[in-house]
Amino acid sequence: MTTRRDLIALAALAPLAAACEALGIKGTVITSVTQNGHTTVRQRDFKNWDEFEEAMGEVATDFSEFAKQVGAVTRELISTLTDVPPPGKVKLGALAPSLAPFEGNLDYDYLTVASMQPDAPYQFEYVRLGMPDYDAFFKASAELYATAYQLLETGRHIVLANAAAKGERPPSDVEAGKRRLPKSEVEQALGTLRATDDSAVAKKAEQLEVLYGSVVTLGQTLAARTADTLSTGAALVASAPAQIVNPKLVLHLDLIVKGLTESLALVKDTGALLGELV
Repeated sequence: MTTRRDLIALAALAPLAAACEALGIKGTVITSVTQNGHTTVRQRDFKNWDEFEEAMGEVATDFSEFAKQVGAVTRELISTLTDVPPPGKVKLGALAPSLAPFEGNLDYDYLTVASMQPDAPYQFEYVRLGMPDYDAFFKASAELYATAYQLLETGRHIVLANAAAKGERPPSDVEAGKRRLPKSEVEQALGTLRATDDSAVAKKAEQLEVLYGSVVTLGQTLAARTADTLSTGAALVASAPAQIVNPKLVLHLDLIVKGLTESLALVKDTGALLGELV
């Protein structure tokens, strides 16, 4: 069993005397990974804003338990099913046109960052059976969770960046991704971050503001569709024995139904979360 715990120990310096000089920030990222009872600790120091951003990319919000379960079943389905279309993978830019400029940028594309983590429990992948209704539901489930995850991480990065810019240590539960930040707290941090005199921090704040606004808008849309998505998924679970007649799929009908059921739990979990955050 592998568990992962990320902490940021921040110690910020005061702004340099000259207005044109960047804010000096010092700190350490400590990442511990426990596997089979053995813990490996990695320490990474940072001494400026760029290094702080790089270090932040190594820290990610904990996945929900439902996402871990869905990830495991999805991997099992992908490895077990044959003669089906290749699996899909959620990309940030495909979620909304406004998010396309951020895709692949590890400072802002937290889906990619999460997928790069060792033994990531959820890769934002979804199985495709070659049956449009089922494929659409698996995709919708993955996109819903991806939106919630991106929203959580964007808000967390805003709060942490604001604390670093002010030379303050953020709450430990925010550092470790253990608390879901309400919209009001994120917007307050963003407002403070935007008001900084440091050009590098202000530029970062501008990008985070655009990113956050785009994900919130998307989250509002998807949250409003959650009831319909749940209804669709429940109908697919009920009708699977009758609709799935491909002999190669019938052999694994129980596993497919399990994947559908786990995805339903994911939709319920993340739909409720989006309703809280947007």
